[in-house]
Amino acid sequence: MKKLLIIGARGWGREVYRAFTYTEPYLSGKISVKGFLDDKTDALDGIQGEWPPIIGAVETYDIQKDDVFFCAMGDSHWRKYYAEMIEKKGGHFISIFHHTSVVSPNAIIGEGVYVGTFTCISTNVTIGKHVMIQSFDNFGHDAVIDDYASIESYVFLGGYAKVGELSTMHTRSSIIPHKSVGRKCVVGFGSVVMRNFKDNVHLFGNPASKIDL
Repeated sequence: MKKLLIIGARGWGREVYRAFTYTEPYLSGKISVKGFLDDKTDALDGIQGEWPPIIGAVETYDIQKDDVFFCAMGDSHWRKYYAEMIEKKGGHFISIFHHTSVVSPNAIIGEGVYVGTFTCISTNVTIGKHVMIQSFDNFGHDAVIDDYASIESYVFLGGYAKVGELSTMHTRSSIIPHKSVGRKCVVGFGSVVMRNFKDNVHLFGNPASKIDL
């Protein structure tokens, strides 16, 4: 039996744990939950419910033979930081799909990906590693989401749309078919991307345009 360690015991880490308990690997006994890795050892104090233990910090954890990992850090940059830390130690990550999600069998999905409640991933979609995909998202055919991107709830990606590495799509934002945003972009709440944008831009509005923060 494999044993899952969830990196991060804060809000999203708790969501990931609950979602995982409904998955086939957990229910069939293939993967149990060993606990959380978090340097804030009291992160679960006062939180209602029963939770796995916080075992310690990522930095000091020694990987065991049957360990597998999931990085539940909501911020793309911290997710990359801690995922790479575990990878350098020789650890391996699993992807977690909420049992209500609908994922095409010919979608290509990397390791360490989370797919949330009632999300629909269509045919030939490509998703890189350690991508966070929240609830009620809809990705059209052949869309591409690169490594460490963060996709919040109610996001729509049209066919062949692309989200670059480490970029964030905030709640209810969209990219129309065949358009893209580059690396480290942020698309604001409710914004609609209707043309291509390069790297390192913040976008807001309908149609979305660059803004200065």
